[in-house]
Order: sequence, then structure tokens, then C-alpha cells
Amino acid sequence: MIKPSCSAIFISITYLIVNFFLFVGCSTTNSSSAKLKLISESDYQMILEANTQRKQVYSGLYNIMDLTTTLLTSKVVDAQNDQFARLYLWDENKYSQEKAKSLDKISKETEVFVSFFTPERKHDDLHKNQTLWKVFMDLSNNGESKRIEGKVKKIKLLTEEIQGFYPYHNRFATPYTITFPISIKQVESYTEVNLTITGPIGSATVNFKELPH
Repeated sequence: MIKPSCSAIFISITYLIVNFFLFVGCSTTNSSSAKLKLISESDYQMILEANTQRKQVYSGLYNIMDLTTTLLTSKVVDAQNDQFARLYLWDENKYSQEKAKSLDKISKETEVFVSFFTPERKHDDLHKNQTLWKVFMDLSNNGESKRIEGKVKKIKLLTEEIQGFYPYHNRFATPYTITFPISIKQVESYTEVNLTITGPIGSATVNFKELPH
């Protein structure tokens, strides 16, 4: 009969202890995440779709640009917090912290996500200082109107990660966020909310109609 050495016994015991704590840690995380009352994946998709608009622009038979855009309304931001919690197994403390950050952010500014495609790569430069494009939002309500220019930022994340929140995005398009210096509550108070991306190549305007009031 072969007797195990002391070192082998020690390694085995260490292995069991490490795996025990890993199991306890994972169980605690999953348990904490399960306590959160999150909206379903299908409800998230419905909320996202209700605040998403699409536009294709052609010059004759030539496709100049495609864009799919989502206005991050209060409802979308709430839904995305739930989606983050589901995908990354947030506990209650993390969920509360991130929700507070989101509420503070949308009280100061409004964001739009844009999945942008143009066949000419050199024209795909919405975020650059010397870009060909102008990006702005037109708001109107009962005769009152205002135009606000947006600041564009290119999102540098994996396509798969972006698709976790914007399933319509694909690897042929470029992901951008456009930030406007106005709270989302103010934006939601207008009956017409139009986003325009325009330049010498072409122009596209989408109208976000289904906004909570």
C-alpha cells in the first residue's frame, strides 16, 4: 500500500480549502444578486425598442450611412441598471451605488447611443475635432424650440459587451455616445425630440416620439 506523503496531504487540504471559499464567494454573489427585483430581459428589450429609432440614407442606389440610435430616457437608464446587475451579478450595495450615480448623471446631461455605419472609413469620424459632421438635438414644444450641440465620444468596448445592452449593434458599425448638456427630465418635457447628424456627405434626422411625460 502506498502512503501519501505529508506534502501531498497538505496540497490536497489547501486545494479543498481554496475551493470551499471560492464556492462560498460565488454562492454569496449569486444569492445577493438574486435578491434584486430586476425587470426581465424581454421587458428590457421592449423599453430599449420604444426609445430607439433607425435611419438609412442613400444617394441614388449608393448607401451613404446607416444609424440606429437610442435616447437614454429615465426609463432606459433604469432598465440598463437592471441589465448591468443581471449581466455582472451586482449585489444590492453595488446596485444602489450605480443607480445613484446614474440618477446624478441624467440630472445634468442627456445621452444618446448611436450605432453608425458609413461605407467610407475616412468618413467614420464623428468623434474627431476636425470631423466632417455636425451633431445636434432640436427640441420643440408649443411653439418653443431650442437647438443643442452634442459632444461625441467613440466607445472602445468589445462588440459582444455593447450587444449586451444594444443588441442591434454589429461589428460593421461604430458605437458612439453623444452627450448633451441638458437633463433628461427637461428633454422628456418636449413633445418633439430630433437628433440630427449632418455634413457634406449627407444628412440624417431621427425623431424620438415615444417619450414619458
